[in-house]
Amino acid sequence: MKKILLASPAVLLVAACGGSPAEEAQDVQEEAVEAQGEVIDEQAEALEAQADALDDAGMEAQADAVDSKAEQLEDQADTM
Repeated sequence: MKKILLASPAVLLVAACGGSPAEEAQDVQEEAVEAQGEVIDEQAEALEAQADALDDAGMEAQADAVDSKAEQLEDQADTM
């Protein structure tokens, strides 16, 4: 009985300090997915700037194609 009482505070301390390794792994995975979404969003912004430059250069068809790709990336980033 004494062993159980001595182990209980340690178990409570571990539970209070974080969580299970599976929960921590899930948190890390969620953060990685969120970071990937942010990278994709930055890529979309770069494509939008490129589309604007193409449009300014009078290359409307190319600008529309690049802008369409940027919108697809934004949609992808939003789902992450």
